[in-house]
Amino acid sequence: MNKKLKNLFVGLCAVVLCAPALAADVSQRTDCTDIQARINQLSAIESPSAEQESELSALQAQYRADCSRSASGRRTIASGRVTASNMVAAAATPVAATPVVETVVVTARTILNEYLTERQNLCNELKSDIDKLVANGASDAETEPLQNQYDADCEEIDRSETVDIDEETAARNVSSGLCEDGSKPNKFGCCEGETFTDMGNLVFACCPDDGGACYPPINSGDAI
Repeated sequence: MNKKLKNLFVGLCAVVLCAPALAADVSQRTDCTDIQARINQLSAIESPSAEQESELSALQAQYRADCSRSASGRRTIASGRVTASNMVAAAATPVAATPVVETVVVTARTILNEYLTERQNLCNELKSDIDKLVANGASDAETEPLQNQYDADCEEIDRSETVDIDEETAARNVSSGLCEDGSKPNKFGCCEGETFTDMGNLVFACCPDDGGACYPPINSGDAI
């Protein structure tokens, strides 16, 4: 094999090795465009379903992971007359990469979802810490402040949807052992905005945090 044929053979091999990388880069950019288009579609929905919210969160996470990195290391073959020598040189010389600019669509729903996720993670950590203290022999008096905080902040994390409760519905909820808004009372039988209070002489009541008359606990809270 003479020298020219040998150089041509080496150049062709380099092109074959680079082809999969070029194809993968084009495929990635196409996928990122499709992902962003789907994110835009889901974000435009005013009242998305739980499945749509879940899909939106997953796509945003995938976009951040796969599409926000610059496409460095791309190689190309110089245009013009192709010879064995310039094919080898082009394959060995990286071309300046064009960074992929991340575009994240921010909506009220995505902000709320991120906040609720962080809040849930904090609640999970607090519950885990309480369990560890109990396992290590901590008394109820030691863990009570943490448990009270957990009950207040983590029993009902998502309160973004507010519903006006009429008096008839409120009375029906209370008669069935629930709070006026239909939520479950805490373990002391008190509702949101009420504090379990020792009134003296073994009498306990739920007193509104903003003042007003105190009421007997609805139930033990865990009875439902």
